[in-house]
Formats: sequence, structure tokens, C-alpha cells
Amino acid sequence: MRYLPTFILLFSLVLFPSVSEPAQNSIATTIDRFVSTLYPKGSRYFWVINNTTTQSKEEIIIDINASLRNLSDKTLTETRFLLLVVQGELMAAQKIPLDANVDCRSEEEV
Repeated sequence: MRYLPTFILLFSLVLFPSVSEPAQNSIATTIDRFVSTLYPKGSRYFWVINNTTTQSKEEIIIDINASLRNLSDKTLTETRFLLLVVQGELMAAQKIPLDANVDCRSEEEV
């Protein structure tokens, strides 16, 4: 379970080959940097990519769940976000309900 977020990220990047290899590494770093700001330093957290859409080679929209493991009462606190990453940099983030119906397909695919 520890490597599940990494596996999901790599799998999603294989499905979307238009993202260049250097951007792939920076996307994971960008997501982790964003999620790490949500929780206190030293917290045990993980994130999972639900869906992605590439608008262009430089722009990707990512639907993620971020979870904080509360060691004291052994529960998870979950939060869901849409992230806009442009050229490997986080440009925008929007918190959305956990049960939101999000369609990350581009307008051309609809």
C-alpha cells in the first residue's frame, strides 16, 4: 500500500504519453510539495491520483485525494483537490467534495 500512489502516478503517465519525461518527475514532486503543505510537518500522509487530463504538452489537470493518517486514533482524514499544473509548476488548486462527480476529459473528448 505504501507504493500505491507512486504506482498510480506512473500508470497514469503511461496512459498520457504527451507529458514529457522531465515533466513526469516534476509533476510527482509538485503534487507532493502541495500535499505536504496541507498537513503539519512530520505527518504521515499519502495522495492518490483519481484522474488526469492533458490540455497540452505543458498543461495537466489532476484530480487527487490526499489523506492524513492520524496515529493517535488510527483514522484517515481525506481531502480532494483539482490541481492545475503548467510546465511542472502548480498554478491553481481547488478543494472539492470527496463525492464530487468530476469529468477531467478535455472539451474535444466530450
